[in-house]
Amino acid sequence: MKIYIKDLLSKILFRLYFAFPRKLNKLIVFFILKMEGGPMYSTTIRKIYKEKGIEIGYGTYGGCFSSSIPSNVSFGNYCSVAQNIRIFRANHPKDLFTTHPILYNPVAGYVKNDKLVRPHLKIGHDVWIGEWSIILPSVSFIGNGAIIGAGSVVTKNVVPYTIVAGNPAKIIGLRFNNDVIEKLEKSQWWDLSKNELILRINEFREILNTRRK
Repeated sequence: MKIYIKDLLSKILFRLYFAFPRKLNKLIVFFILKMEGGPMYSTTIRKIYKEKGIEIGYGTYGGCFSSSIPSNVSFGNYCSVAQNIRIFRANHPKDLFTTHPILYNPVAGYVKNDKLVRPHLKIGHDVWIGEWSIILPSVSFIGNGAIIGAGSVVTKNVVPYTIVAGNPAKIIGLRFNNDVIEKLEKSQWWDLSKNELILRINEFREILNTRRK
């Protein structure tokens, strides 16, 4: 009965979020998170962001819930995202007589529809994005297990399990050897719920002791 009431309240709050003015949204979100134990595992908050064109995987937390995240972005499961990151999905056009948004953004008062192409950005599972990182429109993919150092400007796709940093961001290391990476990928541990993962943590820790013979 308690689970049924909780699910019913979640559905009501989800509808209220889009029915009421933005000024009340923060209050609605507060009640949702209070009821569902915070943003890390809240299903209702994820449904709200999906309506905005942003997919946020299970266990993922932090700056992915910022209002600055644009649509057409997806985060995998169990990602750690710093609060002050910026993701851009389009550049000012260089081949027109002006780079001013009057030629492509309806807010500027000339065109009726957005004229820019905004490509999808797919961020894999277990990705750590450091504070003040910037991800540019040229990036379409950040692989599983990647780490983006604080203050990095990412200009191209990031290979899984690599550590990148700098401006522009470059590979400065690998998290694990190829054998460990292969076994982590095969395990797909990020598909487990919190409780399932807790029961198997030691099993996944053992993978780090793997050495290719």
